[in-house]
Amino acid sequence: MTEDNSKNLPVEQDVSPKKMIYVSEDIVNTGIGVVIDVQNIYKYFGQLKVLNGISCSIKKGEKVAIIGPSGSGKSTLLRCMNLLEEPTYGEVWLDSSIITPVDPYLHKSILKKSLTFKKLMSEEIKKLTSKSEEEKIKYEDLVNSIDRDTFDILSDKVMRDIKVGDKLKKHEGKDFAQAVKAYKNRYSVNINRARQRVGMVFQHFNLFNNLTILQNMILSPVKLKLKSKEEATSKALALLERIGLSDKKDEYPSKLSGGQKQRVAIARALVMDPEVMLFDEPTSALDPEMVGEVLSLIKDLANDGMTMVIVTHEMGFAKEVANRVLFLDGGNIVEENTPEEIFNNPQNDRLKDFLSKVL
Repeated sequence: MTEDNSKNLPVEQDVSPKKMIYVSEDIVNTGIGVVIDVQNIYKYFGQLKVLNGISCSIKKGEKVAIIGPSGSGKSTLLRCMNLLEEPTYGEVWLDSSIITPVDPYLHKSILKKSLTFKKLMSEEIKKLTSKSEEEKIKYEDLVNSIDRDTFDILSDKVMRDIKVGDKLKKHEGKDFAQAVKAYKNRYSVNINRARQRVGMVFQHFNLFNNLTILQNMILSPVKLKLKSKEEATSKALALLERIGLSDKKDEYPSKLSGGQKQRVAIARALVMDPEVMLFDEPTSALDPEMVGEVLSLIKDLANDGMTMVIVTHEMGFAKEVANRVLFLDGGNIVEENTPEEIFNNPQNDRLKDFLSKVL
């Protein structure tokens, strides 16, 4: 790269509807204490845009509550964290491993390998250096005709244009495909193996009605060969004792109350020895008098140091148990703070309006 053309470049204003986020190698290699890292997640269901570029990190030992109005994207964000929903764009990392497909839009080094990037860069360089668009010049020769600063400015502009316009095509050439594959080979992990480290508790229990409570609890660890039947049974019985349901081990789910079913569902997830627990509105399907017993169990797990993310409409519980609260609205994190600040000193008008209706 030779001649300095950077002073001739126009100043670009970033008016992108997408957040110009890139995954840093430093974050990948030194994300100390971060268990789940969500990077610029978008989720579309057809024309419906549910998540609009959400980024957040969950650190080891944190208790994060996600609150917000119905339809704000809370449950979708939680399901993306365990890849029960695959993001349309963006990535989810578990420790230093990526569990989603690689998103080229988040990686400058990959974007620069694409045919689209090279084509658009060639056009920009030709404009800047007054070369004819029809003139056949190798990409490498064009790059060498400008200095490094100019290249960096132009490449940032081109990458922004590619991201905003969603311009990557299905086939972007051999170099691009190899770059994606190399990144995947370096950082990706088998999703089923990753899910073993993240427990998930749903709104509606999801117990198998044709199996006893004990059989429900040992099915996954035995089937996945994580534990022997004897080990899984021992762990399950200890957990049933802990939640006060040891006498129900040979009962079928239909014989249990809603609160008992949800406690069993939580215990079933714990048999897998997860590092993180995700709760998707765990009390929303319960009668009011049964809510307390489930919240008490979750509170005990929090006191034991379990890392957890909880989507909840129980504001008092979020205030008491969480050490960080995310408020979602319209598929965005509108405000994020400690429970004290969120509930006692909200800054965003939408959050103030929401709290006025639920507290």
